[in-house]
Amino acid sequence: MDLFQILLNIHDYQDDQTIYAIEPWLLESQALVLKEPHDGLIQVRYNNSIFEYFLEVLLVKELFADLESQNLCIRDQCQRIIEYAIYDA
Repeated sequence: MDLFQILLNIHDYQDDQTIYAIEPWLLESQALVLKEPHDGLIQVRYNNSIFEYFLEVLLVKELFADLESQNLCIRDQCQRIIEYAIYDA
């Protein structure tokens, strides 16, 4: 599944789950959603690919709530979340 699809369907995931994606982080990047272990994981190896920690599902939901007032299309909202993960997280 790509990162865009996960972000579009973020409310289907539990708040205690974490998104991991293959870098560079783009809307088309392959991504996974997993329950993060207590010791944390910054990388996940799956099907011979390395997925890097992206953001927690709960944080993504909060970011979407903050972006609601900015009159952005959903694609632009998702791009802003990717930029947040790259530059601010």
